[in-house]
Order: sequence, then C-alpha cells, then structure tokens
Amino acid sequence: MIDSSTRTRLDQHIVAAQAIRYRTISGGVFEIMPHWIRGFSGLPSPVFNIFQPLVPAGLNDDLLADTAAFFFSKEVLYSIELVHDRLPQGPDFLDQRGYQSLPPQPAMALPNPSARIDVRGNPTVEVERIKTVPSLTAFCTLLHQIFDFSLKDIVRFYPVAHLEGETKKIIRHYLAFVNEQPVGGGTTICLENIVSIWNVCTLDQYRQQGVATTLVNYMLNEAIDSHCQLAMLYSTPQAFRLFNKLGFEIYTQRQWFLPPGLDYSEE
Repeated sequence: MIDSSTRTRLDQHIVAAQAIRYRTISGGVFEIMPHWIRGFSGLPSPVFNIFQPLVPAGLNDDLLADTAAFFFSKEVLYSIELVHDRLPQGPDFLDQRGYQSLPPQPAMALPNPSARIDVRGNPTVEVERIKTVPSLTAFCTLLHQIFDFSLKDIVRFYPVAHLEGETKKIIRHYLAFVNEQPVGGGTTICLENIVSIWNVCTLDQYRQQGVATTLVNYMLNEAIDSHCQLAMLYSTPQAFRLFNKLGFEIYTQRQWFLPPGLDYSEE
C-alpha cells in the first residue's frame, strides 16, 4: 500500500515534472497556484494544454470560465485534468456541465525500485540514453511513427534543450534497438529522489518481444544510480500487465475531460 506521505511526495513530483516539461517547450507556460495548475504548450492536442485543480476549491464554475477564456485566447484545444483521489467528486461535477470524459489512466507507483520483481527482458535488445542531437532526432521520428502526432509537434515537445545544462540531468530520453534499428523509446524525469516514467512505447511489429521490459529495467537502473528511491508512471491498459509484473501498484487515477461545445474532429 502507498501511504499518505508517499502520495504527497508523488503529487509534488508530478507537478514539478509537468512544470519542467511545459517550460522547456518553446512558448510553453506552466502556472502553479495554491489551488490549481495550468499548462499551455501550444500543441494541437487538448491533453497537452491542461487545467488541473489540486483541491476542491480549484474546481468551480468561475475557474472553468476563466480557463475557457484563457485557452480560447491562445486558440488551442484544452482539457481539464483530474487526479481522482484529490477530487473524488470532480468527475460528477464536470459531467453535470457537459464535459466529455476520456478513459482514465491508472497512476502506478514502485516504492523501492531496487527491490522490483525480477522480470527478464530480451538480451538481443540494446538500450541507450540519448545524448546527441541525431539520437534525439531518431527518438522523435520513432514517436512520430508510433503516436498520432505530427513530427513538427513532437520536435517541439522534445527540444534540444533537453540535452543541455541541468535539464539533461533531469529529463532523460532512451531508445531501444534491435539489430541497430530503433524500435522503442521512453523518458524519465528524476527529481528529489523520485523518478517518473513517461511515454514508454514500441513499434507494433516488435511488441510482445521483451522490448518494453528491457527498456524499463534499464531506465530504472539508471534512476537508481541517481539515488531515486521511488518510481511512478501513468499506465495504459495495454501496459498495465507489464508494470504490475515489475512491482508497480495502482495508487490513483488520472482522467482528462474535454469541454462541451468544441469541435475535436481535427484533433
């Protein structure tokens, strides 16, 4: 079980990690207020322009109207992001106002990464941490192949700034190779002895071959070497079984809600 103090540390880590991600995007903005946070990336997908209430006082009609006006002025689609254990009444509140819910994502935590369950990967898979611009370009190209985002938007979300200064110690991108061909990737953010894992992915033709297991093990080992004592991630339904095998357990859920009356057909 995840105790309350660990939950608080995880909540604080996620806000800090999101702040770094948004603020490294050219033109990106991330605001942290006592009752809410707001991230603007300028990217077309609503899940990359978010308003998240942190406490019940951060979710009311006035703040929803202010949020709508803010993102309308930026000419981007946006979403309301809820963490269920913070606002258990939040989904009903938004549903009553016509917001469209996306499927929830389980938030999973691993209290002691060094003691994770030994699940062997694929010895033919090689993993490397990205340290050069050509490798970052290959990483972005891979994500473009796997996810339904334009290469231009992906390059904005993963800028060269991630390889520079102090940022490169915090944000770390990885590629997994089979026969020198990049087939999988993922990102970690290491802050205050906590590591979060983001966007683990594999090309369709290489799934169920131990690529993701090998990749996650490698990323966790590097995080342990950087003194991380706690790990977390948001899982998809497809990846849940893998992360559960490694010892991750659910501690809450994240869910996005799309505002009513907007056209998402070109998302």
